[in-house]
Amino acid sequence: MSRPVALITMATGYVGPELARTLASRGFDLVLQGFSDSESMVGVEESFADQIPQLEALGAAVETVTDVDLTTAAGNTTLVARAIERFGRLDSACFVTGLIIVGKFLDMTESQWEQIKRTNLDMVFHGLQAALPPMVDAGAGQIVVFTSSTGGRPDPMTSIYGGTRAGANGIVRAVGLEHARDGVQVNAVGTNYMDFPGFIKATGSHDPERRKTIEAQTPMRRLGTMPELANVTAVLLDGSNRFQTGQFFDFSGGWGA
Repeated sequence: MSRPVALITMATGYVGPELARTLASRGFDLVLQGFSDSESMVGVEESFADQIPQLEALGAAVETVTDVDLTTAAGNTTLVARAIERFGRLDSACFVTGLIIVGKFLDMTESQWEQIKRTNLDMVFHGLQAALPPMVDAGAGQIVVFTSSTGGRPDPMTSIYGGTRAGANGIVRAVGLEHARDGVQVNAVGTNYMDFPGFIKATGSHDPERRKTIEAQTPMRRLGTMPELANVTAVLLDGSNRFQTGQFFDFSGGWGA
């Protein structure tokens, strides 16, 4: 039998590299969407050139995609089509969505509002609409959408960020229930207080004293790691757990409890 196939977006950063290695070690072939090394304005935490040899050593065949806009229907449709063209199937999909914009509500600009709607809502809508049809046709599949813990807990200075994340959580949960009878699981994972460049920059935690202050805001008194997040996510994607759908899972060291 052919290996199951998982799609991971924004796979050159955040949890993407760790999740790709985790799923490859569990027998998956992979479709990875990310950014080329030349796109320095976006930032590449771990390039495909570095990732692919590791993934192939774990037995995975890998398709990379760097030329799609995931805030659009066309970009997501193209991405899923690439998976089907290469492997003939799509079993799992992980959509890493969103952009962190925080600050006082009255200081938010129209440009920031439009940007955050595209990344926090449009990416979710278009990703789900593209990935669901082949899974529904197959009668099985797992989708995880990354949102934010702030979508489950209102917090000052995160009005438009947390608000759009809450909207995304609502979409994911409803879609999961809608397609439960189709054998497709759709869940959201919301994070906060994670040790990765985007959070460090947004909170100023590159300064050691500031980091201590930030870490003290979580019940566990530390930031979460990418290997921890990858392991939690993989359970929702690898087919070993087929009895959870329409859920929002908070991963924030207890902050969002």
